[in-house]
Amino acid sequence: MWTTRFLMTLTLAGWSAAAFAGSRADVGLLLGSTSATTEAPTLRFDRGTTYQATLGWCLWQHSAFDLRLDVPFIATPAFTVLNGVPSLPLEYASLYLTPGVRVTIRPRSAVSVFGAVGAGYARYTESQLRADRSPNPAQQDTNAGAIGFGGGVDVRGIGWLGFRGEVRDVYTGARRFSIATPGRRVHNVVASGGLVVRF
Repeated sequence: MWTTRFLMTLTLAGWSAAAFAGSRADVGLLLGSTSATTEAPTLRFDRGTTYQATLGWCLWQHSAFDLRLDVPFIATPAFTVLNGVPSLPLEYASLYLTPGVRVTIRPRSAVSVFGAVGAGYARYTESQLRADRSPNPAQQDTNAGAIGFGGGVDVRGIGWLGFRGEVRDVYTGARRFSIATPGRRVHNVVASGGLVVRF
C-alpha cells in the first residue's frame, strides 16, 4: 500500500512540475484588503475589501527566472467614510487596471517570488448617498492615471492549480469628492491572496 501511495505522490509531483514549467499563461483570482490615502482632516476611510483578477502571459522563460506580461484588474466596491458626519459621502468605490511586466525568480521551484510593475488607469466613484442615506446631488467620478508596483510569492499546487500571496501599491492621481478635500495623490496598498490557474 505504501508503495502505491509513494508512486502516486511522485506522479502528482512530476505532473505539477511539468504543468508549472510549461505554462504559457496564468490567471490569479485573489481576495484581499486595500488601505487608501486619507483626505484628512476632511475625510478618513476604512479599509476596503478588494477583488483581483490578474492575467499573466509568458514572454520569455528560463530556469532561473521568467518574464511575463502582467495585467491586474483590481476592484474595491466600498471604502466607507469614518468621520461620522451625516452630510459627508457614505463611501466611494475604486477600479484599477495597470498592465505591465512581472519577473518571477526560480519559476520551477515549489515556492517562487516575483516582482511586478505597470501603469494604466484608475477610476474613483463617490457614493450617490450621504452618510445619513440622503441623496448626494453633487456626486463625483474621477478618472486618473495610475502606476502599480509590488511583489509576492507563488506556491506550486497540484497540476494546473497553485496559490499566490502578494502586496501591491497602486499610486494614482487625486480623487474628486462632492466636498472640498486636500486633493492628495493616492497610495492604494493592496494585500491579497488566492488561487492561480495555469494553462
